[in-house]
Amino acid sequence: MERSVRYALSVAVAIGVTGFVYLFAPPPETSWLVLLGVAQVYGVGTALWIRYAELLRSTEGPNWVSGAFAGVTTFGSIALLNGSATEMTIGIAALGFGLASFGFAAGVGFEHGREASAEIKNEPR
Repeated sequence: MERSVRYALSVAVAIGVTGFVYLFAPPPETSWLVLLGVAQVYGVGTALWIRYAELLRSTEGPNWVSGAFAGVTTFGSIALLNGSATEMTIGIAALGFGLASFGFAAGVGFEHGREASAEIKNEPR
């Protein structure tokens, strides 16, 4: 996908998720800092997900990575909720899920870049 389209979609997702959080948990329930965090994490995370969509949806071999991602995302979001507030807030839940998704996509991108650089180094000159 073209870079400008990928970034436009990423900005749209960031605005949409942040707007959703704001509508259901407006400040002062959700701080402005949490809303900025949600926008930033979902914007950059979506750009990474779109960039590496083929790798993330791969059906080759066992799909243990998806299972690990689902488990870690659930546990991480619940832990973040319990550690940050006395009651559940949508903003913290959205930020926790976004951080886990971003970490997963960034890890896939990092590994993809590492494999590509290893192939270049091993090529005869």
